[in-house]
This record gives sequence, C-alpha cells and structure tokens, in this order.
Amino acid sequence: MLELFIELTNQIFWEGYAENLALENPKAFQFEYNEFLNGFNY
Repeated sequence: MLELFIELTNQIFWEGYAENLALENPKAFQFEYNEFLNGFNY
C-alpha cells in the first residue's frame, strides 16, 4: 500500500512528494498515509 500511496501522491502533487514529506515532516506524512489507508476501509 505504501507504494500505491507514493505513486498517487506523485501524480497529484509532484514526483518525490511523499519521500520529501517523510523526511521533512514525518508526522504529517504519517497522518496523510493513515488518511489514505482509512479511505480503503469502507
């Protein structure tokens, strides 16, 4: 699922968005990733 999240954010924002966010703001990355995962739990 992490690879899918990275691919999706690359398409929505820019190439390397998720990796950059993970390095600069790990808490925000985790929050966005959790939101992404929760979207699949319907």
